[in-house]
Amino acid sequence: MFRIAIVEDEDACARLLEDYIRRYGETAGDAFRTDRFPNGLEFIENYRPVYDVILMDIRMPLVDGMEAARRLRAQDEETALIFVTNMAQYAIKGYEVQALDFMLKPVQYYDFEMKFSKAIRYCRKRSAAALSFEAGGTVHRVPARDVSCVEVMNHSLLYHVGDAVYEVYGQLKTVEEQLAGGDFVRCSQSHLVNLRHVTEVRAASVVVGGREVPLSRRKRKEFLQALADYMGGGF
Repeated sequence: MFRIAIVEDEDACARLLEDYIRRYGETAGDAFRTDRFPNGLEFIENYRPVYDVILMDIRMPLVDGMEAARRLRAQDEETALIFVTNMAQYAIKGYEVQALDFMLKPVQYYDFEMKFSKAIRYCRKRSAAALSFEAGGTVHRVPARDVSCVEVMNHSLLYHVGDAVYEVYGQLKTVEEQLAGGDFVRCSQSHLVNLRHVTEVRAASVVVGGREVPLSRRKRKEFLQALADYMGGGF
């Protein structure tokens, strides 16, 4: 599911964008959760980095879209941002806040679909390169390359990132599917390891990120083959 924020003071435009998102989801087969904020101040004061795409008007009361975007980027440099505006002359300023694109009001569905598809493609690419999870009441987003291991313990997931460990509710299978095609491989039923952090393979264990984790007999052949492929032919 993708989470979308609509920051728009005009009710009619906000409803139109919500309708377009529903229409896009029905066509593309994607699920979306949409939150609407009536102005930039309310959005930025309550901001948490949980949104995949932000659709933001520029001309709004209290805090305009450009100022809200600047404050956004101080907290979140990666979320896809698209300006929705009737002020085309300001769209060029979007580059100052790393806006992905802009839609000109009144927004036509063809233009929306093209720009929104671009944002979703960006999100899919980004999700393959990073992991987002909530631990201890805080949403964390870390580069996948920095995660050495994800393990199951007492019905929770433990993300090992450097010296830090984050405990999260979830299923290892879901994380494995999210990282499919990357450098993560199971070495046991309960451990998904990042091959870039593997430094040693022992008879029944693997040293990854300075920690020793089990290497099951069932997974050993598959794991060693994946590691050999990653290392370029041998380990």
